[in-house]
Parts: sequence; structure tokens; C-alpha cells
Amino acid sequence: MAGMMTGLLLLLLAGVAESRVVDLQKRIIGGGVCNAADRLFHVRLTSNDGNHNYLCGGTLISQDWILTAAHCVEAGWTVTAHLRVHPGAQVKTVVITVPPKIKSKFFFWRHDIMLLRLPAPEPGFPTATLPDCSSRPALRATVQVAGHGASTAQADGKKGGLPSSPTLQCADTTVVACVAGACPLLKLPNYYNNNKVFCYKRDNVDTSPGDSGGGVVFNRRIYGVHIRGGKYACDTPGMAMDLCEYRDWITEVTGIAFP
Repeated sequence: MAGMMTGLLLLLLAGVAESRVVDLQKRIIGGGVCNAADRLFHVRLTSNDGNHNYLCGGTLISQDWILTAAHCVEAGWTVTAHLRVHPGAQVKTVVITVPPKIKSKFFFWRHDIMLLRLPAPEPGFPTATLPDCSSRPALRATVQVAGHGASTAQADGKKGGLPSSPTLQCADTTVVACVAGACPLLKLPNYYNNNKVFCYKRDNVDTSPGDSGGGVVFNRRIYGVHIRGGKYACDTPGMAMDLCEYRDWITEVTGIAFP
């Protein structure tokens, strides 16, 4: 059993390492520029490990807390938060100096969620509305995902190789059952036998690793943290951590109460 778990761990970490390399080259597919009044709470997170730059999204949920995915940052990286990148007014960059708060230090694919604290409160920047957990998005509900980048894929269908977009891209997609599909790696039980996630898929709409950490919005509230895009070849959906499953932890760390 130990040997099998070690093998799965190495396989998964290899996939994560590969996804980080291409983070800056993948983007929202099948979307368009977000409406000027939407996503004012979106945070563009850039980081550097001393050799490479990486890109993720995040959500400002208070004057000093950003919600994102745990796989977006590792210890020792330099992380910069770009506040109010959409629609582009009053952009401010802040270097994160406080260690991140991660739900689970090990096996983060089970709890791929993280809180970053700004060095000081930043009043005047819009914050997201946390979910009403009595009214979660059900199957077939429309949710919105967002990230930076172009809205097309290459001619061969691959996502990547195109420059990032300076504008924030939004796309609507549909909540579906979390089914692993044909990709062996995606059959790891910690991904799909996990009641702390919800999934979404729509024809010609997709996200990619560079969009990880961005908020998934339903009825103008943030209900999820996007952690992985779909894979057309395997017919797998995109996936988000369900914030309602983490409300006690978020409140404990930040002091922010849910509705």
C-alpha cells in the first residue's frame, strides 16, 4: 500500500509540476472580456520561484484576505497580488510577505484551497460576496469562471502557446456531476470521490491551469475556487473547491462570517 501511494504521489506531483510550467500559456477558452461592473474583486497572482514566473487567479474576500488554490504557491516563492485588475482602474500591486494559510499541508489535492493575507488592509477595493450555503448551485445551473488570457485555442485544439491577455476573460459554464472520464490520472479517488468539490462543463468552454485559484460565481456570489480545467480528450469536467464545505475554516482563519 505504501508503495502504491508513493507512486500515485509522484505521478500527481509530476502532473502539477508540468501544469505550473504552462500556467502562463493557458487561458479561458470560449469566453469574452468580463463586463465592466463584474469581477472587481478578482486578483491576478504572479509568483516566482527564483527561475520561473507563474500565474494564478484569486478573490479578494476582505480588505486583507485573498482566497485562491493551494497549488498556486509554494514555500519560498515571491508572490505578488495585483488588485482590481478588472476593469483596469486603480490597479495596485502588493507583495505578499505573510505565510499562506493552507487547509491541509499534505495531500493538498484533497483540500486545494489557500488564504493569502495582505501585509496591511487595502480599503477601497471591492470584495466578493461569500456564498449563501442554503442555495448552492445545483446540477444544470449556470456558473461563471474567469481568468486572464486569449479566448481561442490553437488550430490543433491545444491550449497554449499564445500570449496572455491584459483583460480579464469570463465564461459561463454548466454544473455537472463529477465524473472522472477516461484519463487514468483523473480517476484518483481524492479528486472525484470528494464531497468538497463541484464540477462544470459546457461545449467549447474550458479553463486551464493559469486560471487556477479564480472564483466560481453563481447568482453574483462566489461559491468555488477553481482548481482544474476540463480535458476534452477524456471528456472530464472542470472542478472547484466548494466554499460552503470550508466556511468554518475560512471564518476561523479570517474572522469573516458567511451569510
